Amino acid sequence: MDDDYLSPFGFSIRKALDEMKHNDVYVSSFSEKPDLLSQWRGYCPPGRGICIGFSRDVLEEYCRENNFDLKKCVYSEAEQNSEMKKLIRKCQAEFPMPTASRTEYDKFESNDRVKHELDYRQYVMNGEGKILADSALRNLCDSINKLAPLFKDNGFHEESEWRIIAENPTCKINFRAGSSHLIPYITLPILQFSKDAIREVIVGPNPSKQNCVSSVSMLLESNGFKNAKVKQSKIPFKSW
Repeated sequence: MDDDYLSPFGFSIRKALDEMKHNDVYVSSFSEKPDLLSQWRGYCPPGRGICIGFSRDVLEEYCRENNFDLKKCVYSEAEQNSEMKKLIRKCQAEFPMPTASRTEYDKFESNDRVKHELDYRQYVMNGEGKILADSALRNLCDSINKLAPLFKDNGFHEESEWRIIAENPTCKINFRAGSSHLIPYITLPILQFSKDAIREVIVGPNPSKQNCVSSVSMLLESNGFKNAKVKQSKIPFKSW
């Protein structure tokens, strides 16, 4: 926006971002860390936590067949900025450039620079360059829509989160009660998709670990998940 030579490009991006339509996005979250104290504390009822370890191969196959994405979250601000800069550079490469080169522009007097900016803006917004400009901006917005669900604040980096991302799903939308509003969600029948989906189950800090391990093992076997291993958390944490 501060570069007068390319300011119509910057203005076009700002306008496209203000007007862009956001996808209807649903995510299912997983973690690389199978036995992490902060996860037991943050996401499980005291003394009743269970960690389900899924097969990555099965998840990837399920996502391919259902047109979903399985990707790792990006926590680093530097990496987030780098990813966004890649999208901007790609958009700039697709966007129609001014007829005058940068070298020619630098030689212009003030009046000619103003005329250049006005002509360039007219060219990309209403003139012959509009079709290419709109296509480049549309591709940028589509790419941002796909990237946005992967960006998380660095304060959550310990979770090492991966997400299954479903954009604009056509399946049935369900609702559950949240603390302040209804929360829409979709179901992913991964367990029906493959009996190899579950590789292991970790029983979290629990006052009756052996009984819990036994009952979880029975549940898995009775539902056909015979290859899943059940074990106890190694963290000596008490919340009861």
